[in-house]
Amino acid sequence: MVLKIVLIFLFMTPLSTWGFSSERVSHYQNYAQENELWNNSQWLRLGHYRKNLWGESHSPILGNFFVSPVGANDPRQELLATIQLLFEKKETAQISQCRYLARTAWLKKVLPLESEDLVSCPEQEQWKRQLGAEELYIVFAASDLNSAGSSFGHTFLRVHNPKNTHELELLDYGINYAAVTGEDSGALYALKGLSGFYPGAYSMLPYYQKIREYTNLEGRDLWEYRLDFSKEEVQFLIDHLLELEGSYTPYYFTNENCSKQIMELIDVVRPDQDFSGSFENISIPLDTVKVLSENNLLKGEKLRMSLQAEWRSRYSNLGYSEKRALQNLIESKDQKLLSELPAKEQAKTLEATMSYLAIQEYRQQKDLKQEKYALSVARARLGNQTDPVEVLKPKSPLQSADSVAYYFGYGKFDSHDFYRLKYRRAFHDLLSDDSGLSAFSHLEVMSFEFRYFPELQNLDLYRWIFLKILSTAPVTELDTPLSWRLDIGTEPRLSPFLNFGAGLSWDFSLFSQSRFSLFAISENYELAEVAKPHVGLEGLLMFKGSWGRSFLSGKYLQNFSSGEAFPDCGFGFSKNVFKSEIRVETRLKDRTPEIALSVVF
Repeated sequence: MVLKIVLIFLFMTPLSTWGFSSERVSHYQNYAQENELWNNSQWLRLGHYRKNLWGESHSPILGNFFVSPVGANDPRQELLATIQLLFEKKETAQISQCRYLARTAWLKKVLPLESEDLVSCPEQEQWKRQLGAEELYIVFAASDLNSAGSSFGHTFLRVHNPKNTHELELLDYGINYAAVTGEDSGALYALKGLSGFYPGAYSMLPYYQKIREYTNLEGRDLWEYRLDFSKEEVQFLIDHLLELEGSYTPYYFTNENCSKQIMELIDVVRPDQDFSGSFENISIPLDTVKVLSENNLLKGEKLRMSLQAEWRSRYSNLGYSEKRALQNLIESKDQKLLSELPAKEQAKTLEATMSYLAIQEYRQQKDLKQEKYALSVARARLGNQTDPVEVLKPKSPLQSADSVAYYFGYGKFDSHDFYRLKYRRAFHDLLSDDSGLSAFSHLEVMSFEFRYFPELQNLDLYRWIFLKILSTAPVTELDTPLSWRLDIGTEPRLSPFLNFGAGLSWDFSLFSQSRFSLFAISENYELAEVAKPHVGLEGLLMFKGSWGRSFLSGKYLQNFSSGEAFPDCGFGFSKNVFKSEIRVETRLKDRTPEIALSVVF
């Protein structure tokens, strides 16, 4: 009798009350509207919404991400449409809830969902179990001035499976955001990248491929920092990444770049901290890592040095005879010069040669196993002759100078006193601490220097730098990389100039690290009126060490149209004092002396 009553009750009860019904969806939507859940910070982060000047929401995401046709501009409609998609029809729930894993997980927390309205996602769960991600690292790749897209460095994420210990970490996966540029290069590449013509998308690749790309091929150090995320937070971020599959955003080199998008992923997990909001106009990878450090989100630091760093350390320890023997080994496989060396010098030469071949094997995509094996056999015959090579570890990039800087100073130009105020938007100059950056380099974008001369009661925009680049790389017996420089800006009275040069650089040991560069240069002034082109030579001697950083420069320029010639020489010294920097800079241009003492914050 009891069984009959139960069956009659089940038969008479509308099937729509047992989940996946319009009535249940309406209940969830009403609850969401009563509590204004579309204003919830995590919902806004899941949609990557930003506020414009009028307080309106907008998301840059394109593709198949949004459910509502107006979802990119209306978080309320997107939320209501999402609830309808996920919970109205059982036959589509398996696809939709497993498509929007992070949205579903968030709705489980904020809506009074019934358990029968939720489905399992075995395929996604199995994939995540195989991934085994429980920790998350942010990785900073040092800058590379010879590549426009890598001038400011690069950041990406590494998802870590605790089972992958020591060298098995290479089996982890990297999460990368990058522009899809195709075969474009040169000026077209830069123009499109600055204008947002490239789509940018997330991708997931084995971590060993990222190491091969950066440390082996490009010679860039990798700095790894573990993010202070729980296992559940890591899983939530991965769920959101799966939601983003098939979507993209316009990529801009200066702001909507790798670092801004990685910060938006972190904001999805920590929605109330708004890390990405700290970088509206320009997003520099190193700055984003520093912000995470300042907010105590980074735990520990690990450096993966490039093969290039090991090669340069071994090469710098060789004498003249050893370098000649190395060159013979590489170019002609001739061991005659090697056999003339003492055993210890032979061992050092063989070790350096194997280090160089390891780099070439990656860069040239050649199989050099036989050559390396022959060298290793020759090295083994010599026995224990050398100590482990000491590769000079660079300072942490977290200790580098801030990209935004203010210069306050006093100086003399000819016989006139002046006060100096300079603002640098990015990134660093030759006297800045280059920790984690390209050594002996200068990359300055959008800086303004004002000078006030009290005797003349004159305030002038003394110099505006639109772009200033100095890239130097040392010559060895086997490589002859090009060093180059480019300056674009204006001098007093907004007189534009364009200067450029190319040459070679050499490293040597003097006052710690030292480098000398020699350039053939062309300097072109007053481009708005009658251009004054000058050509000549420039020598630049640079030093850095624990005592500070300095340079000596000398130019000789000739104007062939007028026959005018003039020398130009300069000196600079800087030292960090607490969180600021003290500088002394002097210059003698066309026989007019100038000296300035500045404090940089």
